[in-house]
Amino acid sequence: MGSAIDRGRFTPGEDERRSVVSVVARVVAILDALSESRRSLSLADIAVRTGLPRSSVHRVLQELEQHHYVMAASHLGGYRLGPEALKLALTSHMQLISAMRPLITSLAAQVNENVDLAVLSGGQVIVIEQITSKQRLQAVTETGKSFPAHASCIGKVLLAQLPEQQVRAMLGSPLPAFTEHTITDIDEFLDQLTTVKRTGIAFDDQEHDLGISAVATAVSNTVGVQQAVAIVAPTYRFRERSRTYVDALVRLHAGVDGLIQPRHAASN
Repeated sequence: MGSAIDRGRFTPGEDERRSVVSVVARVVAILDALSESRRSLSLADIAVRTGLPRSSVHRVLQELEQHHYVMAASHLGGYRLGPEALKLALTSHMQLISAMRPLITSLAAQVNENVDLAVLSGGQVIVIEQITSKQRLQAVTETGKSFPAHASCIGKVLLAQLPEQQVRAMLGSPLPAFTEHTITDIDEFLDQLTTVKRTGIAFDDQEHDLGISAVATAVSNTVGVQQAVAIVAPTYRFRERSRTYVDALVRLHAGVDGLIQPRHAASN
């Protein structure tokens, strides 16, 4: 006999659990909308971005504001994240980077280039830490900045961990171009992910910014969160030293527990 869910009916306990999940989903959707916006959002803005009824958005916002997870942006209206949400974000940030900071600091010193640590968030990647080099000409990425996953080696190496259908749904098609080197065809992009999955190494050949190239590998932190470590350099220097960068990323895995050693990737 099928379960209550299979038969389209719910027992009281199941109804209660579904209600709790529904509330949590609404809270997460609203917090996501606020965190992804660079400005305050009105109730109507949040309803549009989340697809939730305005009445539901209003109720959730009232609860979140009472507990300081959101706050009024001004007397004119609108909402932004509150201090409790920012405290959670700061704690999460510290947990994500604390174990990796010594490793990426050492890596940056080895290659004398900037090293980024990043995570995937939907179809975007977010740089959560950068160790800068002493090079006079650097490729600097703003910490906390998000950018499209398909136009970076960081995004490629993290997307390669996901099923193809999930990547298609996440990115859509066609993919937006940022330079003439950006891959805009989803099938071509997925073909490249197949190689990335095999080698454990992904390249960015001026695909987001002209004159900037990078190489990345994926690592798991102590709680199993997938992160990417990238070496970023001006393209002229990258082309001369790409093999050195790849070798350094492969060696990085020796210092991270629970990782699958990636095979060397041929430099492009």
